[in-house]
Amino acid sequence: MKLVFACALVATLASTRVAGQTPSKEELLRRTAIYVAGFVEGLANVVAEEEYRQGFEASAPRRQLKSDFLLVKFPGKDTEFLAFRDVVEVNGRPVTDQQNRLLKLFIEPFTNPVARAAEIANESARHSLDRGRLANPLFVISLLQAHYQPSFRFSVRGMETRLGPDVREIEMIEDANPAPARRPPVRAVVWIEEATGRVVKTEQRQGTAPNTVLTTTTFGHDAALGIDVPLALNDAYLVFGTLNRQDQFIGTAKYARFRRFQVHVEEKIDTPAPSPR
Repeated sequence: MKLVFACALVATLASTRVAGQTPSKEELLRRTAIYVAGFVEGLANVVAEEEYRQGFEASAPRRQLKSDFLLVKFPGKDTEFLAFRDVVEVNGRPVTDQQNRLLKLFIEPFTNPVARAAEIANESARHSLDRGRLANPLFVISLLQAHYQPSFRFSVRGMETRLGPDVREIEMIEDANPAPARRPPVRAVVWIEEATGRVVKTEQRQGTAPNTVLTTTTFGHDAALGIDVPLALNDAYLVFGTLNRQDQFIGTAKYARFRRFQVHVEEKIDTPAPSPR
């Protein structure tokens, strides 16, 4: 009897564990939204060192960029964040006109953060290879925030055990093409831990084969800061070169040296001398 009871108990626990690992789509998206909210909150004002390599399969140009990559909160909005990339080296040579733009972002007041973001992005983009680009590793994961999820259709796919024992593949397709943006709807695949909602990998897809654009980001844990962070990005798409020949642009980035950005301001207050009696 004891053996039979023990076997039954093991079977019950196993079935409970399996059921716990298979949440509904709605529950999985809820867990993901909670996780992503914590992810962006933890990553806000954290600076990473980005090593970005650019090149083409058939043609010669190659470039290596070193940048500070930073996620900051949109002033006055708790759920909006802006990603900034500030190129500090090109092929090992310092950018002479960089002038601590990220530091100024914190210590100098500005009324239009979107304009400031565009300014920094444009300054960085001019260092990119012609016909290349600098992709945002956080673009897809940001769309998993609760206030963006209603704009997408989600399809649950199979498990991807190579990324973890309970990692589920989810496809997301934007419902409508935003008219002001005049861009194709976003189509992406994400890989999520069912138990925690943790995002371990994202992949943005655009177009149809063989012209599909693939931008993949993998995530991991930074022990020093105790937060999850982007670890690597891979970006690839077809371009047309001289004589209308196809070539493939390939961009790869790695992220390291995560540190929290802090500005310390010291104030010296003169204490008035005591008045004579």
